[in-house]
Amino acid sequence: MWNIQTYAELPSTQTLARERLASGEAKNGDVFVALHQSGGKGRYDDRIWHDEAGSNLLMSVILTEIPNHLADKMQFVTALSVLATVRTLLTREIRQFDLQRVQLKWANDILVDGKKISGILSEAIWSGNALKGIVLGIGININQEYFNKTIADSAIALKHFLSNAIPFKQARDLLLATIQFTMLHYTSAEMLLNDLRIELEWMRQIPHFSLSEPDGTKAEGLRYDGITDDGAMQVITPDGTKRIYQNATLNFA
Repeated sequence: MWNIQTYAELPSTQTLARERLASGEAKNGDVFVALHQSGGKGRYDDRIWHDEAGSNLLMSVILTEIPNHLADKMQFVTALSVLATVRTLLTREIRQFDLQRVQLKWANDILVDGKKISGILSEAIWSGNALKGIVLGIGININQEYFNKTIADSAIALKHFLSNAIPFKQARDLLLATIQFTMLHYTSAEMLLNDLRIELEWMRQIPHFSLSEPDGTKAEGLRYDGITDDGAMQVITPDGTKRIYQNATLNFA
């Protein structure tokens, strides 16, 4: 299914994938991998993905053949796939590793011991009202040992827990196989949402957090109250009212 193209360096695998899909050059299953990104982005343009060349898995996957019930939920399909992949890579080496140390943070981060090990960006490409496809951008910190001082306290890599480096292709192939399996496994949106809610349940233990919206608006003192059927997060505000957020960045500090 996968057509893997690997580059020594790209500004961004996501940008390349979007351009190829928009121009009609891409096909289902195209995978763009970079050993280093000079301008990797997160959900918002001011969020930069820092990577040590050759140390991490940085890739974007193009999907044009997507089951209808998953079309608007591929971000969560990907998140659960990355979650399973990270857990598998850790437990292969450390059999007694507690899987609950690896957590999904709404909406697109994977944490280990509370530190970010992976980020996900799902983008739909449209031609008028027709969906051309979805680009799944995935970054996983694999063998990186040192991080930029601005994120050193909040980021971590698999190598931190293991005595040996993880072969790059092993992580890549496991993740792609897991994405393929996950898409087949979830035969209904309800199945997906049920597992998503289970994996996010730990967030009820957070005393309070803040959310930042794309326009800079920030809400503080929030508590997690579950997700809606479209994957948006419902929170309880300090005055006890409930609000729903679809596009926001969650901050614990």
